[in-house]
Amino acid sequence: MTTDTDLEDNEFDKIIGQYRLKLNGLMHPLRLYGQGYYVDGAIDELVSLAVQMHLRLSGVDIPYEVNSLHW
Repeated sequence: MTTDTDLEDNEFDKIIGQYRLKLNGLMHPLRLYGQGYYVDGAIDELVSLAVQMHLRLSGVDIPYEVNSLHW
């Protein structure tokens, strides 16, 4: 039996997956120049920031947090 929470989790995962695909497309030129390692880290941080922004826009008062990328 599927619960509402499962449906919400599946929908959330689907939305995040689609967002990641778009980011991969935008950052693909960097991969062509050997920057794949950095692109992966940047995409993770961009996804995290997007979720944090959604929470803030939804009224959750949290500070933005990012992990430093090791360039």
